[in-house]
Amino acid sequence: MDEQHKSGPAPLLALALLVPIFACMPLMGVGAVAVLTQIEENPAACVVSAVGETAGDVTSTPAIPNGWGDLVDAAAKTAGLPVSVVAAQLKQESGWNEGARSPAGAQGVVQFMPGTWALYGEGGDPFSAEDAIPAYGRYMAALKEQVQPLAGDDADLLVRLTLAAYNAGPGAVQAAKGIPAFTETQQYVEKILSSGQGEFSADCTAPAGTIAWDGDLGDGEWTNPLPGGVFTSGYGHRNVPGLPAWAQDHVGVDLSTPGAGSGNGGPIIAPTDLRITGFNDKDGCVIAKEDGDDPDFGFAFCHLNAYSVAVGDRLKRGDVVGTEGNKAGLGLVATHLHVEVYKPEAPEVVYPYQGWNLDPEPILKEKGAWVR
Repeated sequence: MDEQHKSGPAPLLALALLVPIFACMPLMGVGAVAVLTQIEENPAACVVSAVGETAGDVTSTPAIPNGWGDLVDAAAKTAGLPVSVVAAQLKQESGWNEGARSPAGAQGVVQFMPGTWALYGEGGDPFSAEDAIPAYGRYMAALKEQVQPLAGDDADLLVRLTLAAYNAGPGAVQAAKGIPAFTETQQYVEKILSSGQGEFSADCTAPAGTIAWDGDLGDGEWTNPLPGGVFTSGYGHRNVPGLPAWAQDHVGVDLSTPGAGSGNGGPIIAPTDLRITGFNDKDGCVIAKEDGDDPDFGFAFCHLNAYSVAVGDRLKRGDVVGTEGNKAGLGLVATHLHVEVYKPEAPEVVYPYQGWNLDPEPILKEKGAWVR
C-alpha cells in the first residue's frame, strides 16, 4: 500500500537466537496437531528479465498471470524500473487481484489510495488492471524523479529509494536522506527485491537494488540438501500470528518432505564439501562452512531431529548431515528443513540477525541445487 509506514523495535539478538527459524511458520501449542499449512507456494520459474528485454513470451508465462505481461513490461519502461521489481511489487500489493481492497481504503491490483489515484489515474478505474498498471508506471516514475537527487548515479540505490518512497512517501525519504528507519518500509524494500530476484528475473539474477551475493560463487555444482523435498517458504518478511514484529523476517528458505507430518523426515545431506563449525541444539541446527576453494559460504541446517556429526568433521558433497525434523525452541512445527546461507566473511560460528545472512534461493538455483 502506498505511503504508509510503521515503526517497530530493532531485533534483539538474545531473542533472535531463540527464534531464528520460525518467522515463516506458526507455532503450535502443546496438544495441537503438528501439521502446518504451506505459507507460500513454489515460485514460478524465472523467465522475465530486465527492462525491455524478455526471455520468452511474458504474456503467457505463469509468472505474470492474466495475460498482463505486456502491461507490466510497459509500466516498467514508463517507471524506469526492472520488470522483475515491478512484477514483484504488484504481486506483493494485491496478489494480482484487480478487486483487492484494504481496510485503509487502498484499491485494486496496485492498491492505490483514492488521493493518489486522482493524481495518476487519468480518469480510469483503479479496479481495472488495464488502467491501474499504466497508472502505477506513471506514479513510480514521479516518485523516482523526486528521490533521484539522493541517489546520484547509484542505480541500485535509486531503485531502493523509489520503493521506499512508495511505501513511506517521498517526503519521509527526503527527510531521512535515504530509506527511513521504519521497520515496515525497510522490510518492504527487501521483500520486493528478494522476490523480484527469485520469481521474476531471468536466470534468477538480482535486479538493481537487491542485496544479495554479487561475487564469485566458485566452481562446481551443489546438491539439493533435502533429496525429494519440496519448497515451502522463501526468504523475506512474513506476517505470522504469534510472533513479535522483529521476528517476522524469515532469513532462510524452507524445504520439506511431502507427507512427513510431525515425524522424522528425509536425510539432510551436504550440498557441497563442508566443515562442521558449531551447533544450536535448541533448534536442531548444524552450522558449517564450505570446505574448499573460495568463497567458503557459511550454512545452517535447522530443525534436525538427529545428527551424528561433530565440530571439526569434514563432509563431502552428498554426505549425511542429519535427519529432517521438527526440533524447535519455541514450540511445535511441522517437519521441515530450514536452510540459511551466510556471507563468506562471516565467523566460523554464526547466527541469524547478525548481518551475515544471504537469500539462499538464487544461490542454490545458480549452483544447480534448487528443488524442481
